[in-house]
Amino acid sequence: MKLLRKFRSLNPGERSLLLRTVLLVAFLRAALCLLPFVRLKDYLARRAAHHPIRQDIPVAHLVWAVRTAAAYIPRATCLTQALAAKYQLERSGHCARIHIGVAKENGQFRAHAWLECEGEVVLGGGVTDRYARLLAVD
Repeated sequence: MKLLRKFRSLNPGERSLLLRTVLLVAFLRAALCLLPFVRLKDYLARRAAHHPIRQDIPVAHLVWAVRTAAAYIPRATCLTQALAAKYQLERSGHCARIHIGVAKENGQFRAHAWLECEGEVVLGGGVTDRYARLLAVD
């Protein structure tokens, strides 16, 4: 019930954005298991160009929607979230770049994805200094 009350306290625009983002994150979570990353990335880029959304939505608000949605989708990894946020940002006219880094911690290989928008880390930051950048995806 608390979750429903929180959802109802949002304004209609926020509710719509959050619902669409939940569906997007769930789709991307499944798609990353089924499709090659490059193919999925290219599909999202084409779709973002043809399906724009309002450009007055702040970057922080789009990122909030992705983080909130990911909290309710099992195993919505940093890569899932970065792809979802990149798609939403590009639809609203922003340039975004996914960075993928790797590290070795306690003898184990670790990978992390984070998102930069207009030169600033907007998602997945805080731990990026521990990772060696391996790949940047525009």
